[in-house]
Amino acid sequence: MKRQSTLINHLAGCGLILLGFTSAVFAQTSQTGTGSTNSNRSTAPVSHTVRGKIFMPSGTLPEQRIRVVLEVTTGGVAQEVFSDAVGNFEFRGVTNNNYRITVPSDREFYDTAQEPLEVFGQFSRTFMVQIYLKEKTPEFGAKPKGKLVSAVDFSQDVPKAAKKSYEQSLKLSKEGKTAEAITQLQEAIKVFPTYLLALNRLGEQYLLSNKMDEAQPLFERALAVNSKYPVARINLGIICYEQKRLTEAIEHLEAANRVDESYPVAHLHLGRALMDKEPPDFDRAERALLRARDLGGTSFAHVRLHLFNLHLRRQAFDKAAEQLEAYLKDAPNAPNAASVKETLEKIKKQMAQKAEPVKKL
Repeated sequence: MKRQSTLINHLAGCGLILLGFTSAVFAQTSQTGTGSTNSNRSTAPVSHTVRGKIFMPSGTLPEQRIRVVLEVTTGGVAQEVFSDAVGNFEFRGVTNNNYRITVPSDREFYDTAQEPLEVFGQFSRTFMVQIYLKEKTPEFGAKPKGKLVSAVDFSQDVPKAAKKSYEQSLKLSKEGKTAEAITQLQEAIKVFPTYLLALNRLGEQYLLSNKMDEAQPLFERALAVNSKYPVARINLGIICYEQKRLTEAIEHLEAANRVDESYPVAHLHLGRALMDKEPPDFDRAERALLRARDLGGTSFAHVRLHLFNLHLRRQAFDKAAEQLEAYLKDAPNAPNAASVKETLEKIKKQMAQKAEPVKKL
């Protein structure tokens, strides 16, 4: 037990216990660092992160994972991932170059979309991009398909003025004009007070700006319009988690999963809340985190670091080491890969020392 405590104290000094995870909106997730890089950092190539979000032709969020390809402009595929169920995607270990991000057509509802992206810098940076899909153009002689409409806004008859303001907000947001986008969303809600998508999106804009007190009532209003809308419920759960209202967070996130359990970010925050509450529920937390990783794929590789912490707190060091190995396999070019490898080696060393037979006196 003494050796176990020594190992935990050592790892705590490395910053690998209770990793922080800053939420960026329902479906926006941030990479959590696990320590400083090694002394050779200055000689290593600069590595960047590209994070993005996909919007459907109707302006709503996707309801399934979508394939996203990072291509070098001069030719060749750099990386390929799948978004989560609400359109978030992430590329890590991106080097300086000119790229284009491509979302291939599903051959039914939307056309192929491409967005150019210049990735340059002497220091590691995070680049943000938004992809707005367009309805698929019917082939010559083909019967036109019905307009793609999300189930959550199917029954809403949105006034043209409100819809126009909402669509304008999407364009402004894409251009990085957050304040102007917020104004347009406020106008849309003024025209149509029960505009579900606008209420939720305005809440997300405030959440991105860390204005949780302003975001929360908007998500609550959205749920008053449609209590089955999982995105608003997840956003509310994230706010509760960040404010350490863990019981409420768990209730909201579990409610969202009962409606639609395909959102990895909901399972991620549920797992973290279950792990942080007193007393912690490690068994349920582990199931939730594993589900988040299964749904999110390698774009949710950082879930492995939370699983590492969970097993570390259980003093199951062999399983903790397995999670670090899995993380390095999922994200070999992650900015924190060097420090994770270093910690993994230290864990293995400590485990080997513990396994040495006691010599007879």
